[in-house]
Amino acid sequence: MSSLPDYTLRFMQYLDLMLLFGLPLFAWYGPVASTIGGDKRSPQPRWALTRGLLVCGVLGLALVGIEIVRSTAGIMGVAVSDLVRDDLAWYLFDTAAGRAGLTRAFLLVLLLAVLGWQSQRAERPFPIRRVTLLAGVALVSLAWNGHAASGEGVSGTVRLVAGMAHLLAAGGWIGAIFALLILFVRHGKPAAGEGLRMLWRALHTFSRPGTVFVGVLVVTGILHYGDLVGWSIAALFHSRHGNLMLLKLALFAAMLGLAALHRWWLVPRLERDIHTGAPSHSAQHLRLSVTIEATIALLILVSVAVLGTLSPHG
Repeated sequence: MSSLPDYTLRFMQYLDLMLLFGLPLFAWYGPVASTIGGDKRSPQPRWALTRGLLVCGVLGLALVGIEIVRSTAGIMGVAVSDLVRDDLAWYLFDTAAGRAGLTRAFLLVLLLAVLGWQSQRAERPFPIRRVTLLAGVALVSLAWNGHAASGEGVSGTVRLVAGMAHLLAAGGWIGAIFALLILFVRHGKPAAGEGLRMLWRALHTFSRPGTVFVGVLVVTGILHYGDLVGWSIAALFHSRHGNLMLLKLALFAAMLGLAALHRWWLVPRLERDIHTGAPSHSAQHLRLSVTIEATIALLILVSVAVLGTLSPHG
């Protein structure tokens, strides 16, 4: 039986790695990409992104270390203080989860080295593709921390690939939500002028990738659940795993509703108000809506942190 510290550790790892991947991904395709590229552009967004990713990278590395120690102790049935080097070596090299953790740690060290190198050479373009790729691979390694890696044969491979794609889509969506929230805090005042235009461009640009993220989440989520429980709807109502899955689905539906509200009403309204120059509360409404969406996203990650420790049939 997992404990609150285990759930907290899983939640923090999911959130940290999704931000580490999703924030630079958003900066890659979003309007802020034009402000972090080279020495002739404003360095402020570049430095803010670098500092934020450095914090996420250091935290992620610490969380991997804690996870390795706690997981080894849990499997061995001993206290953390009683672990020996051979125990850790066995977990790291002889178990799939251990090898995934070791790979994740290596990728985070490499990512921190890239970011550290970048911070010393502000005149060079930000290595956004390299950072996004490293963070993405680190994120998909979390697939070995849950049910996605528990299958065998062809169905096991499909489950694992679906779990990895699900993680990337979730990271892209959650990273974008928090990036938008940061932009609202910095540029969301009604009198911000160009700041409001940047917000609108960011929201408008996210609409197409956001649709892709949602599509991947829906398809991979259905495949993963169907493979776990044999496509039984009854399992949703007769187990703790199913009940929590229902809660997760309800939260996801709420996020979809907010995303539709943004795309079809609030964002067009903000665009109209920017073009007419009329005073408006569109930015405040969008900021509130994105804040609610971010809160729901955190609740979904809490449910995911618990779901990965429950038996689909219990």
